[in-house]
Amino acid sequence: MVAEVTLKPIEIAALGLLLERPMHPYEMYQIATQRREDTVVKVSPGSLYRAVYALEQKEYARVAQVEREGARPERTLFEITDEGRERLYADVAELLRTPRIERPSVLQALSEAHVLPVEQVVELLTERLVEMRARVVRIRAEVAAVSALNVPELYWINVPYMLTMAEAEITWVVAQIERLRAGELSWQDSRTPEEKAQTAERKARKHAPNP
Repeated sequence: MVAEVTLKPIEIAALGLLLERPMHPYEMYQIATQRREDTVVKVSPGSLYRAVYALEQKEYARVAQVEREGARPERTLFEITDEGRERLYADVAELLRTPRIERPSVLQALSEAHVLPVEQVVELLTERLVEMRARVVRIRAEVAAVSALNVPELYWINVPYMLTMAEAEITWVVAQIERLRAGELSWQDSRTPEEKAQTAERKARKHAPNP
């Protein structure tokens, strides 16, 4: 049974930072962008302020200290609570443990690509390939940049994962373009209407609940 993950992604990121030490939300933003967490979750000063205040309401975070330096505005530092620490551990463990079905838009695009002419599909996949290769270049640059800052990799292990996934997609897209150009992947359904109906009926029986 899949356990429930109750925290929002931005709240997980915020608690992960507060686990290290009490912080001001803007400092959290600076560290998150330095570690490239903004490639995983939408991070901004505003989103982190909202996340911290939401966590405070849930009693997962609390005010640790209010700093004042001369005429400068007050700076409120927040810290994680014991309840917040337990919630963070549980949610991160569940996310690591259990593969979840993700539905990126490309999956729907691929499932409906048959409505387009094969020549157009090849052209569009080729355009996607250009963008994906550019993305790989950007990710590699991010790896180099964060490495140059001597940030321990344990904080940005998600970036190499993204690189591996992007490279895998490139390999897959290249293979499909080659299959389509060679005619190895047929772009016509040669079944008769009767055969299509029989297939749909068999599928319905297979997925029907047991009496």
